[in-house]
Amino acid sequence: MGKYDINVKRLALLLLPTFWRRPLLSALTFAAVSPLHMLHSQFMQWKYDTDYRLRYNGQVCHLRAVLNDMFDPIDRRITITDNAENVGYIILHHRDTDQSVRFPARGSGRAVILNRRGYGGVNGYDFWVNLPVALYGKVDLAQVTGVVNTYKLASKRFSINFI
Repeated sequence: MGKYDINVKRLALLLLPTFWRRPLLSALTFAAVSPLHMLHSQFMQWKYDTDYRLRYNGQVCHLRAVLNDMFDPIDRRITITDNAENVGYIILHHRDTDQSVRFPARGSGRAVILNRRGYGGVNGYDFWVNLPVALYGKVDLAQVTGVVNTYKLASKRFSINFI
């Protein structure tokens, strides 16, 4: 039993004098302290969420654990890589259409001839968050970005990839 565990109904019943502990007055007392019970449960949820956020920091293992806890709790397939070679493909950003295009990496055996005009590379990222393709339509990318922004260092830049 922790220091924040309070049974509000039991406390209200114990604070009543013994000769007033009848069913009608007990029910009235329970109704009077029910908002306090609701506030206590909201406080406990806030405390749990805050403790969870403070338990993790920007380390790669902690960030991977938070992402897997939130978005892939059963299979835990979300990974974080430091360089593009581990990803298996290269993402190029087309400036005119403002879209990213995925190409296979050099050593993969698939040749792609590409006109370099209008494309910018990916060497501006510090790490990549790799989500499995099975989560493509099921995960909100804005929420993933928000979670990563919460835990990453302010100077680090990242990209979200589906592999």
